[in-house]
Amino acid sequence: MSFITYNRSQMNLFGYSVEDFARDDPKSRFVVELVSRLDLSALYSRYSSQGGDSYAPDMMLALWFYAYSNGITSTRKLEELCKYDTRYIYITGNQHPDHSTLSRFRKAHLDLLDQYFVEILLIAQAEGISSFNQIAIDGTKIKAHSSKRHGYTEDQLDKRIEKLRAEIKQYMQRCNFVEQGATDELDLETLRAEKERLERLEKEILERKAQLKERKKQLKSEHRSRHQINVKEPDARMMPSVDGPGYNAQLGVDMSSHLIVAHEVVSQPNDQGQFIPIQEQVEKNLGSDDKRSYTADSGYHNSTDLKELEEKQIDAVIADPQLSNRSIKETPASKEELQKEERKLKRSDFVYHEQGDYYECPTGKKLFPVERNSERIVYRSNDCQDCPLINLCISSKKKVKQIHRSVNESYCERMAKKLQTSAAQERLKKRSVTVEPVFGNLKHNLGYRGFSLSGLNNVRSEFTLMCIGHNINVLFKNMLGKRLAAFITASQEKDDLLILFSKNILAFLILYFAQRLRMRKNYQYRRI
Repeated sequence: MSFITYNRSQMNLFGYSVEDFARDDPKSRFVVELVSRLDLSALYSRYSSQGGDSYAPDMMLALWFYAYSNGITSTRKLEELCKYDTRYIYITGNQHPDHSTLSRFRKAHLDLLDQYFVEILLIAQAEGISSFNQIAIDGTKIKAHSSKRHGYTEDQLDKRIEKLRAEIKQYMQRCNFVEQGATDELDLETLRAEKERLERLEKEILERKAQLKERKKQLKSEHRSRHQINVKEPDARMMPSVDGPGYNAQLGVDMSSHLIVAHEVVSQPNDQGQFIPIQEQVEKNLGSDDKRSYTADSGYHNSTDLKELEEKQIDAVIADPQLSNRSIKETPASKEELQKEERKLKRSDFVYHEQGDYYECPTGKKLFPVERNSERIVYRSNDCQDCPLINLCISSKKKVKQIHRSVNESYCERMAKKLQTSAAQERLKKRSVTVEPVFGNLKHNLGYRGFSLSGLNNVRSEFTLMCIGHNINVLFKNMLGKRLAAFITASQEKDDLLILFSKNILAFLILYFAQRLRMRKNYQYRRI
């Protein structure tokens, strides 16, 4: 297959080229240059030698990159811009792909976007944009393409199935009437087609019901009856923050440049267990770095992840939602102060002694382990009846105090001690002004409040395209500023550069006006 040729510098009959359109928009030139630096061999290999001419893949890729960097996701809107917006006319070389062509290109090559995302990051590394040694991790909810009216509970699905089966039975009876010649007012083919459509719908609903049952096994019992599944987009989960079905988008952001260095989309409504996958993706995309540190909010706090991070010797700061309840004090709380405050005792008022594996209460009594399983250990005192703090420590129904401790609690306690340092607190403050503005840019400035594609795999690829659009904007500003700074520095180092430039401009102007005067003197006007 050959490609439709285009030349942005080709002069037309009226004396201008499409390259002139981009003079006021250097970003369009930047995107074209950026795409030219990518390895597009895999993209070109997908085109067959058979068939008619196709639009050049590098042009189409640059067009979609530029569109997403401006918040354009609609194929019809992009088709219109290619006709009337000079910036898009420059990128396409004054070609006009229609919305169907644009949509097919995006869907056909979604799986290549991860490769281009990493290549753009490597370009940023090569340009020295940042050292990428401080990474902030966070997540946000983005609305799915499907509507919330397609969400059903298990009881609602049962009613829907019952109704469908009743309709299928009615259409089967009508088909029998027509086949037996009881009536000729109904069309048999139409009836059969509708019956088959209802049967396919019933099969789909039954599959969604089975998926819903599997998902409910992972939920707490009090949440199972209200849990819904979206029959049109089962990968999406109902999330109150987006008022309907949505996805949980995860980001790893460089704190220095605000470049997105890792991303993921999951259907899980919370951030538990998402820290390690993003951290591993950062190391894969940028290469391993022992000096690299990570920071995240309390939504990622998980004892299992903390254990893995400590074993891998990864510098991480993860906020603790139960920081005030960790037993990290050297000595127990004062018995007199507790009696004076008259407040309920917390676990932080007790001291855990790792060497003897016991807890010490404010009155000096010890709590030893009495139960143990793969997830937790139960510590219990021998006698609390004569304790002066019994009313502040345990309820009237209980006779002794007991504390539940996770088997990985020691990792949480070490993180809690780390969180009390000024360095960790400063990193958490910096995180809030690093990754949150990136989400604000994606959602508010670029308008990415919902996905255009459906299904988890398609949504992941579309989010990659969103992240590429954001990174293009950040990279363009940084590289433009860097080149300008380099020019100023070079001018300062060479004092005669400006003088030489001025002399050349002056000589050009003298020659230009001399030529104009000579032409005016020798030129003879005539009427045509």
